[in-house]
Amino acid sequence: MARWKTFLPVTVLPLLLTAVPSGERTANQVAVPARQPLHLADETTPNISLDFIEEGKKRVFVEKLLPLILKANKEVLKERAFVLSVKDKEKLSQAELQRLRFLFEKYRTTDVAELIRRVDAVPVSLILAQAAIESGWGTSRFFLEGNNSFGIYTYRQENCIKAKKANVCLKAYDSLYHCVEDYIYNMNVGWAYEDFRRAREKGEDVFTLAETLNRYSTAGKDYVRLVKDVIKKNRFVFLDLALGSAGFGR
Repeated sequence: MARWKTFLPVTVLPLLLTAVPSGERTANQVAVPARQPLHLADETTPNISLDFIEEGKKRVFVEKLLPLILKANKEVLKERAFVLSVKDKEKLSQAELQRLRFLFEKYRTTDVAELIRRVDAVPVSLILAQAAIESGWGTSRFFLEGNNSFGIYTYRQENCIKAKKANVCLKAYDSLYHCVEDYIYNMNVGWAYEDFRRAREKGEDVFTLAETLNRYSTAGKDYVRLVKDVIKKNRFVFLDLALGSAGFGR
């Protein structure tokens, strides 16, 4: 689905793609912060037990969303792997240039270090906690009628569901997967989540990442506390650890 037009001139790519190890910077070079190597998951259906999650709607909800989250994260990690593979090349093929231009436009930046910061997975535990809160563990009208798991608003009147007690419209999706994909994209490009991306780049744990989400909801710090409580009470961190990079385990 081509939502982004390519626009970046080829002439600026050599400058953007020149990189040196973390902590070193010279003229016309971009220092890329060091981080743990990424290992792409081969499967999006995890062979792990979910017995630690209480039976009922919570486990059903996790079983429904988890494969979709892993699939969406895997696609982002493929993009990241590509960027990391070409950032040090002196000369790129036409196909590589075209793909890189597309990613610069998609992720709304012209800086390679910022691109690397943006193109990354979101922890499974964080996604599940926010989805559970925003959808009432899959029971909200927006979830049931519009596959909207994250309370994502839209200003377009088409493909939206109007709230009954507020003058807002929530986005309706063709599938739950498209909603998960959109959520991860928003986290990776939205101005409100810049602190999240910088904390993720530093390798902070999921509870530190949650601290950066005060702009996600009008509840602010109360929302942050709720996200952390849901992660703790449902032991979602186990999934991050069990799933490795696809789950953003550290």
